[in-house]
Amino acid sequence: MKSFSLVRVVVLLTLLSGVSKAEQVVNVHLNDKVASGQQPSLTISVHRDLKALTLDLRRDDGKKVNQTLTNIPRNSKRTFKLPQKSGRHRYKGSLDVKLAGGDGGAMKLDFVAEVVPSLGLSVSRDELDLVEHSVLLNSKRALVKVDYEITAETGARIGSGSHKIEKAERRVKIEWRQKEGKVLKIKLVAYDVDGLNEEIELIPWTYNIPHEEVEFETGKWDIRDSEVPKLNKSYKLLIQGLKKYGKLLEVKLYIAGYTDTVAAADYNLGLSMKRALSIARYYRSKGFKHPIYYQGYGERGLKVQTPDETDEPRNRRAEYVLAAEPPGMNVSGSSAGWKRLKGRESD
Repeated sequence: MKSFSLVRVVVLLTLLSGVSKAEQVVNVHLNDKVASGQQPSLTISVHRDLKALTLDLRRDDGKKVNQTLTNIPRNSKRTFKLPQKSGRHRYKGSLDVKLAGGDGGAMKLDFVAEVVPSLGLSVSRDELDLVEHSVLLNSKRALVKVDYEITAETGARIGSGSHKIEKAERRVKIEWRQKEGKVLKIKLVAYDVDGLNEEIELIPWTYNIPHEEVEFETGKWDIRDSEVPKLNKSYKLLIQGLKKYGKLLEVKLYIAGYTDTVAAADYNLGLSMKRALSIARYYRSKGFKHPIYYQGYGERGLKVQTPDETDEPRNRRAEYVLAAEPPGMNVSGSSAGWKRLKGRESD
């Protein structure tokens, strides 16, 4: 989850003719540099009742900006967004003000606004260590500071702080201190050399559903009637977990399938995928309305390491995980490749 905000603010003050400084009419705040996806803007703080407020600008490429707002009460704010999607432009013009009583005045404007590329923050799950309390943050722009906030699965904040970077870098290792508790989410706010900041929220929390393994016939993926009670028991625990944590975040169900080493690896990969899909479909049929994802890992996630062609029941297993983001399953690259269950998904 990402969001952008501005930290660079230039404050301009203006007075209307005939009005004393103590009776200041408006303050003009210029947000002159923003990240891609946002627009530069002028925010007007109004201190007296206004009949009208008009922004009249001409951009260096000839584009005109003319907007009028009317009947603006004192002690309020109004924002004019500039129609700029990229690049750097100079604006010239004026801000015209008319008081409710009929008096008026104008302020000349001459400024440059710029839209810069976003920080493009990213974190690989493999570079997040909840035991050592560290994460490697990647950015497309050089960073000078990163603030962090750690939230536990109870909803309580168990850590916060700021990591200052002596030499601006695009790849930064953040280490934090926290109180005891299972981490639900990590919020990072990164600041670049231009004073812009971008936020990224990580939700590494997972909840594994206890269950008894469903046994499938050799080479098959249909759920036998004798195995249904196992799934029903696990489903009750699944719903309990959903009621407990569903209020804190958007929970999804992830089902992973595994096999032993008997038969070819490619065959086992497909077989584990089909078995995970069968379990996913069963939970959907029980009425689970939240998103369900499934994936087969075949022999890649052996619980018990064995030679090839070894019949090991403990490796013929599945995992049912509640999470907000694709979970790591102790398999390299396991957070990718999840398929979402659809209403009429085929084998």
